[in-house]
Amino acid sequence: MPIPKVIGQPESTQHLLMGINALADLLAPTLGPVGGVVANQRDHQRRPELLDDSATTVRRILNLGDPRADVGAMLMRSLVWRVVQRAGDGGATAAILARAMYTEAIRLISAGANPMRLARGVNLAVDAATQALKQQARPVTHENELAAVALTVIREPALAAVLGEMSYLLGPDAHVTIEKYVASYLQQFYHPGANYRAQIASMYLYTDPIHKRAIIPGGLIALVDGKLENVDQIAALLNAAVKAGSRALTIVAGHFSEDVIGVMTANCQAQEKDEKKRRNKLALVGAKFKDVGEARRAAYDDLALLTGATVLGRGWTKPVEQVQPEDLGKVQRVEVDADAIHVVPEWQTSAQAQAKVAELRRQLAAMPLDDEDRPVLVKRLSALSGGMGVLKIGAESKLDREVRAENAERTLKVLSKAQLSGVVPGGGAAYLHCIPALDELQAEDDMAFGVQLVQRALVAPLRQILENAHVSAPGVVIDQVRQAGPTATYDVFNSQVVDAFEAGILDVTDVLITVLQTAASGAMMATTTDTIVYHRKPQEALSP
Repeated sequence: MPIPKVIGQPESTQHLLMGINALADLLAPTLGPVGGVVANQRDHQRRPELLDDSATTVRRILNLGDPRADVGAMLMRSLVWRVVQRAGDGGATAAILARAMYTEAIRLISAGANPMRLARGVNLAVDAATQALKQQARPVTHENELAAVALTVIREPALAAVLGEMSYLLGPDAHVTIEKYVASYLQQFYHPGANYRAQIASMYLYTDPIHKRAIIPGGLIALVDGKLENVDQIAALLNAAVKAGSRALTIVAGHFSEDVIGVMTANCQAQEKDEKKRRNKLALVGAKFKDVGEARRAAYDDLALLTGATVLGRGWTKPVEQVQPEDLGKVQRVEVDADAIHVVPEWQTSAQAQAKVAELRRQLAAMPLDDEDRPVLVKRLSALSGGMGVLKIGAESKLDREVRAENAERTLKVLSKAQLSGVVPGGGAAYLHCIPALDELQAEDDMAFGVQLVQRALVAPLRQILENAHVSAPGVVIDQVRQAGPTATYDVFNSQVVDAFEAGILDVTDVLITVLQTAASGAMMATTTDTIVYHRKPQEALSP
């Protein structure tokens, strides 16, 4: 049991460095396309867990068994987790950068540099490097570029190609549902338009009873945020659709009474029995959302924006009995089954819908990747801007299925950022190409040392990738990449300097920016820490 005590310099720096080195040494071998994996033996009953994901790796660590190293290790654990939380990838790179900055800062402080002035110089350099990364960025123009980015995250070519295709076709706001299978399996599907958790009002409304679904090709849609309880209400909706000249009507409501379902069922049965009546009557289907509360209200609002319908039955809107033809929205296709409703609207996006999309994007940009409300916003954006996808993915063991599904979900987040912020040369080269921009900074004394500190650290990710690939002279290769120009990187498989964009060796701009800023923040926090308090029974944090 550790002895409670308070320690200061120089012991505090030595203890922090022990923990920082321990975590950086653990993650460094996983960096790059030929990086290794971390074997985690959780118990003696199961085979070791093989991890190449930095976030999962650090979450498995609760302590190192040495209180002196635990403080620095937990600082690095939190830093890596925050990077993956915000960017979806880059945890190992952040660990390498943070260690490089911290060790260089210790050297400079030992030589007499002021820690606070040093930190100001680091912040100045990070801001300049951020701008340099943005200037290097190019927009994504093809799904192959997204597949190349995905491959840097998951190292599984078939899955990377599928995820690149899905992200490209569905856009940066894509909502992808991941379904796990009990055997090796990989298949993608697409559902255009808006998709919501819902169920059909009655099994008698199925147009395809064998597959238990109702398909309505076009027509109008009525949105009722409340109950349809009497015949007058359903009659008003049917009359409004007839006046509008429609041959099909989809009704979305919170509840359908037996009387209302009876009228709807009689309408459908009459069509089936009499061809003449089929021509004169409406194709009709009813659906009710499974979500409740705020999620249901948002679904109604989004469908209203997409279709042009008025949400009826609310206190400040029309009652159902007063519905007019202009209160009904237009759709190209509706499909309802036991689990969902798929609505393909007529794609004439209103100004209100565009404004809502912009608002949701602003909210997403300011929201951490693991925020519990984020999937709801992504799904709303997906509905308002195009559609959703389903990724069916499997593996032989439960553990492998979980890891594969988590990696796919994480990669989709990275690809979303790639479409929004663009891509830069991969393999650590983008950081290397930022160094000339830092030469132009006007800094003096210890602030200048802070700028130089960042310049030295920016080489570390590329150097680590080269060492992991067993390149015999990393320093020579780094000079070759630097001299080859701002789009150059090193292809470790072919052992040559290449154009990153032509070779498809790419990183995501926003991910690299998040990695750099978070690593610098963590390193400077450790640099300016002079005192550590050790407790007899320190609390273990399951979540970083």
